[in-house]
Amino acid sequence: MVALASAKAQSPYVILPGSTHKLTITDHVGNTYEWKVYKVNDWADQKDALLADNDGLGGDDDFLFVGGEFEKAEVDITFLNEGKYYAIVEEFNSGTNFCSSRRAIPVEVFGTEATIVFKDLTSEDCADLDPQFATELVAMFNSGTELPESQYPITVNYHLDDAVDRTAIVNFADKMLQVVGVIEDVNSDKINHITITSATNSYGGTLKIVSGQEIHTRTINKKPIISIINLN
Repeated sequence: MVALASAKAQSPYVILPGSTHKLTITDHVGNTYEWKVYKVNDWADQKDALLADNDGLGGDDDFLFVGGEFEKAEVDITFLNEGKYYAIVEEFNSGTNFCSSRRAIPVEVFGTEATIVFKDLTSEDCADLDPQFATELVAMFNSGTELPESQYPITVNYHLDDAVDRTAIVNFADKMLQVVGVIEDVNSDKINHITITSATNSYGGTLKIVSGQEIHTRTINKKPIISIINLN
C-alpha cells in the first residue's frame, strides 16, 4: 500500500455524497494513466484498504467514473456513499520499460451532516397581488460549520400547496430562496406552505432536508375594505 501511505500526511478533502469532482494531474504526452479508488475504515491504519465498489451492480456503488473514463490524466469521479477514500493515479512511462509512479489524494465523503433549513419558519405580508417573495436559507456543512462559498450556488427544489415542483438557485451572497407562485387575495387571508423537497451543492452533493425545518408558512393578510371618502 505504498500509494496510500504517500498521502497519509495530507488532510482529506471533505465532500458531500453525490458530488462530482474533477481530478487532474499533468498530462505527459505518450504516457498512460490508470485511476483507482480505495476505501479505508481508519486514516491512521490503512492495512484494511480495499478497492471501492463501482461495478454497477446491486445499486451499492461507492463511486462512479463519469463516462467510464479512468485511463486519462484528468477524470471526473462521482462519490456516492459515506466513507473514507483514496483516489490513486498511476502514471506509466511511454515505451516498453513499464516504469511508473503513483500519487494519492484522500477524500472523505460525509453522510447526513450537511443540511439545509429555513432560517425563519413563518412570515406574513399584506395582499399586494405580487405572487413572489424571498426568504433566507441556512446551509450547514456540519453541526458547527456553515457551507462555504466554494459549495455555492445551491440548487433547491421546492413546492407550494399546489404540489407543482419548482427549482431555485440560491447564491452565497444573500442565501435567499426566491419563491414564486404564492396565492394572494385582497378579500381573504391566505396561507401558503413552501416545502423544500431536495437540495444539492455546486458539485451535485446532497444536502439533507431536516424534518420540522423544511416548511415555511407564508400568511398573506387581506386588506380592509375602505369606503369612498365623503366630503361635506
